[in-house]
Amino acid sequence: MSNNLVNKIIKIFSWGIMGASVIVALVFFLRVSNAEKAAQIEISSSYIVWAYILFGIAALLSVLFPIINTISNPKNAVKALMGVAGLGLVFLVGYLMSDATPIASATDNANLANPSVLTFADTGIFATYFLFGFAILALLYTGVKGLFNR
Repeated sequence: MSNNLVNKIIKIFSWGIMGASVIVALVFFLRVSNAEKAAQIEISSSYIVWAYILFGIAALLSVLFPIINTISNPKNAVKALMGVAGLGLVFLVGYLMSDATPIASATDNANLANPSVLTFADTGIFATYFLFGFAILALLYTGVKGLFNR
C-alpha cells in the first residue's frame, strides 16, 4: 500500500474513533445529569466499557505498529532494542536501589509491611525520577544545541 492510502485510512479511523468518543461522552453526560444517584453507577458502566474498548485498541495498535515497522525497516529494530534495553536498565537500577523496610507507622495496612509491594513501589518511584531527569536533560540539551546551531 502507498503511504498516501495508509495516511487516509489512519485519518478516517482516527476521526471515527474521535466521533464515537464524543457521542458516547455526550450521551453519558446527558443521561447522568437527569438520573438519580443510584442509577448513575449503572449508566457509568457503559462509559467504562467504552474506555476499555479504547484501551484495547490502543494496546493492540501499540504492539502492532512496531511489529509492522520492524518488518518494513529492520535497521530500526536495533535502535528499538537498544531503547528497550536502556529502559530495562533504568528499571534494574531502580530495583537495586529499592528498599523493602516495612513502614513502622502503618501497622493497619498489610501492603505497607509487604516487602514485595514496597520493592515494587520503590522501583517505580526511582524509575520515574530517573526518566524525569533524563527528559529534563534531553530538553536542556536540545535547547542549548538549538542556540548554537543558529
